[in-house]
Parts: sequence; structure tokens; C-alpha cells
Amino acid sequence: MRQALLTCLFLSLGLPAAAQKNVLLIIADDLGVDRIAAYGEHPDPGNTPVIDGLAQQGILFRNAWSNPVCSTSRATLLTGQYGYRTGIGRGIGPINDFELSVDATSLADIIPPTYRKGAVGKWHVMSNPGVDPLLHPLLMGFDSFVGGMNVFPGAISDGYTNFVKNVNGVTHVETNYATTDEVDDAIGFINSVGDNPWFLWLAFHAPHAPFHAPPQSLHSYALPPQVSDDIPMHVKAMVEAMDTEIGRLLANISSSVLDNTVIIFIGDNGTDQPATTAPFDPAKAKKTIYEGGINVPLIVLGSGVTSGAECAGLVNTTDIFATVAEIVRVPSTTGLDSVSLVPYFAEPHQPSLRPWAYAEVFSKNGWGPYEQMDRAIRDDRFKLLRWHEPSSLSYHESFFDLANDPFELTDLLEGALLPIEQQSYDNLVSVLDQLYEPWKDIGYDLAGSYGPPRLRGTGDLLGGDPASIFLTGAVENSFTLIFYAFDTLYAPVKSGILVPNSQPGTAIMLATDALGEIHIEATWPAGFPAGLALFLQCWTVDPGAINGASVSNALRLLQGP
Repeated sequence: MRQALLTCLFLSLGLPAAAQKNVLLIIADDLGVDRIAAYGEHPDPGNTPVIDGLAQQGILFRNAWSNPVCSTSRATLLTGQYGYRTGIGRGIGPINDFELSVDATSLADIIPPTYRKGAVGKWHVMSNPGVDPLLHPLLMGFDSFVGGMNVFPGAISDGYTNFVKNVNGVTHVETNYATTDEVDDAIGFINSVGDNPWFLWLAFHAPHAPFHAPPQSLHSYALPPQVSDDIPMHVKAMVEAMDTEIGRLLANISSSVLDNTVIIFIGDNGTDQPATTAPFDPAKAKKTIYEGGINVPLIVLGSGVTSGAECAGLVNTTDIFATVAEIVRVPSTTGLDSVSLVPYFAEPHQPSLRPWAYAEVFSKNGWGPYEQMDRAIRDDRFKLLRWHEPSSLSYHESFFDLANDPFELTDLLEGALLPIEQQSYDNLVSVLDQLYEPWKDIGYDLAGSYGPPRLRGTGDLLGGDPASIFLTGAVENSFTLIFYAFDTLYAPVKSGILVPNSQPGTAIMLATDALGEIHIEATWPAGFPAGLALFLQCWTVDPGAINGASVSNALRLLQGP
């Protein structure tokens, strides 16, 4: 259904049936800037000659931010939206956990239907609460999926040569080395597309645990007998093995195809703590909102991209969504938090397209309230970190000057702030507080005659204060059901209407006016529990909609974050 809607959209806008450029998106798992030699941020990064070569041929982005764990960043790549919109705030567990909804518009969904769209390798944005987990990538818009669904089991063992592989919903036990196997599948996909343009999501498991010794032919290290004797060296060998296999992949793509391809290489989060070495701090690596956990390599090269440049602009992993959309020449209206990087391709030294960058991690997955929430925001120089206390709306903060203190050693909030520091701090607090605003748009709409209806609200949601709800963009003079439902603190009973894990809510019936709008003025009730979240979503009878109804975005209302 979504694909049909998008096809009609492309035709109605007069867009070309097939854009010209292929896109190869390569995602490394648990790889920070410290492990890529081209970044020059670690005295002993490891051997990455192929990736370094990509940087020499394209643009190295110095200030790219992810989220600090795997699933959260992958959801941002797929949707162009921050985690509080998708509900993905931590690594997704394999059983009975929240997952990225197949109703969310994905990167694969927006790519023109004339493209071949393949996903290879690690997925890790699904669990098993609602849909067939083996088909999740296909339900997210990909034509094919070949790989392992989540992380490999074990901690310090070799799951890379004994794992369950999913081929379009059919599984078998694979014994080929995973990094090699993923490149084999990537080559197979590219060879299968013929003359069609293509988009390939190639997500390596490497260098995520289980830590191990890769095949000697793929790296140059003399590894000790036991992995536990030197975990960082084994991880560097795993990175070099991935680097070697990326070289094999590129060598197997014809020059004419490469000339028409944009390659994006990115890490999903920082280096894992056991693999982190000085001057980087293991306590400020993966799983944390320090730079070691969220500053990731991002390199872009290929058709139309300046060669041998570096970009200091602020980037978030959400930005890959709008970037790919512009590369393949389609409009992007669902990547709410995404900024296209394409303007940098010709002018990498221009001022940052983002005034600030943002990162987050929270748990449990879902819509909150959250047991734990860590968020970070930065401008071109300063960075604010905010940690929410477990099971509380209180928080504490740190503030760093990244230009002079890249390893975040001196918390400026421990002393008096200079005027320039105070100005930056006040601005970042203001932006972060706006992200905390109590009306959370979490998406999950369904277009009608005039596109997706828009539901929004205003008011501080403080007892006795006015609050307003606005529905716009619906069909005029039509019956509308306004669904509402609740979640209780840390014991969710409701997650919206179209959003995942939903249960039927309660509804009231109203009618849109002659403009297709509804305005409701109310007073937020005094004594409304701080740990109770309210969900709203509108369904409007719409003869022009495919299912006879259009559905607004869902709103989550909550006092505090």
C-alpha cells in the first residue's frame, strides 16, 4: 500500500521514473573515529588503508554524531527521525521488546520503485512483538534481505563463523566468515540488478563483539593465542578484515557503475569499551553520550562529490535519510529531523547546515516515561550533556569546550562560565528544553485526499493552564474519531493507535469544519500524574483515501521528558 502511494506521488510530481545514481551505504558496527587512521585522532588507530583511501577520494566529515548504541542509530538512518519519535532508544532485545514499526516510512520506502533495494548484514531494529521478525526488512520496503537479524551471541567467542543467516525469510546456519559472507552477498546483489539503479544497505557486524581472530589473510596482526590477552588488538584486526573486504567489494564493481555511484561509509556508534585505548577513555566510549560513544566516522565519495576534502559541519545519523532522498531525486517529507548533506558535496567548507547536533539514549524502548534518559547537544564549539536520574524527572548536566577539550576532561559547570560559554550554554539549554516540550509528534500517519492530516498541540501541560489541540489537513465536513489512551509509568498499557504495541483506545466523535480542521480548547487538569502519558490520534472519514479514512500523526503528551 505504501509503495503504491509513493509511486503515485512520484508520477504526480513529474519526477523521473528512475534516478541516475546508485547509492552504497556501508555501516560499520561499534566503530568510532579512534579506529580509522584517516581521522588522525588516535596515535595507534589500526590499519584501514581502504577506508583511508575513500577519505582521500571524497569528503571526511569530522563532526558526525550517532546515538551511542546500535538499534537507536539504525532507526535514525532508516527513518530520518530521532529516537523519541520512533520509540527506539536502546539496543533492541530479541524477544518481546519494542521494535521499529513497519508502518514507519523508511529510507527504502521513499526510494523510487524503479530502483532495486537490497539490505545485507546486520538488521537489529526488530524484535518479535507483532510482525514476522524474519520478514521485517522486507516489510520496511527492501526488495531483498540477506544477513543476520541482530547481534551474534556470546561475548568473547567466534560467532562470526557459526550464525543463523536469514535469506528473505528462510534461515540456515552459516559457517562462512561473516564479514566475508556479507561482502559476497553485497557483490551478488549488485550483480543481480542488471541495468537498474540500486540502493544497497550493507551493514557489517564487524567490529561488534564477539571479539575474535579473523582469517589471517584479511589482516596483518600477529595476534596472541587468547582473545582476552589483547582485546583492542583483536578489534583492530577485525576492523582491518572489514577494510580488506570493502576493498574486495569495490574491486568487484565495474568502473562505469562506480562512476555513477555515491558511497556513504558511517559508524553506528563509538568503539566498544573493551576495545578503547588511551587517550580515549573506555568509560566514555560506546553506550555513553561522550564523544567516544557518539562521534563516528562518516565519509562520502563518488559521483558529484568533491575529492580529498574535510567538512567540519555538524551531522546527525538522521541526515543520511534526506541525503539519500536528494541523491535519488525524490521529495522527503517524513524525515522530520534530517538535513541533507548534498550541499556539502560541492562546497564542503561552507558553514554548518545544522546550528546544533543532538544525540540520545533512553530505556525502556517505547514512548516513555523512561527509566533512564541521557541526551547531548552541541554547537560548533560547546557541548551540553544531560543525564536524567533513574525513575525521576530530575537531571544533572556537564558542559565542555570541544575545541579545547576534545576528550571532555574539564566540566565548565564546575566553575563560573565566561560570557561566551554562558551564551552557548543558555542557547543549548533552550534548544534541549524545546526538544523536551510536552507535545511529542511520533508520526505514524496515513495520507488522505490532501496528504497526511496534521495533529499538533500547544500549552505547557501544567495544571490549570490552557491547552489547545489542532487538526489540520483533513477532508472537510467529515466525521472524525479522536482516539485517546494512556501509558503508566514504566508499565505501558497503551502505545497509541497505529504505533507499535497498540491496543484499542477510547474515542470521541467530532466533525471537521469547512476547512478540514478541528480546534479544541481545554484546560490541563490539575493533579494529572507526572508519570502518565496521554496519546492522541485522529481518524477522519475520507472517500479519497485508499482505506476510506485518513489518519493524523500520533501525539504523546507528557509532563517532563
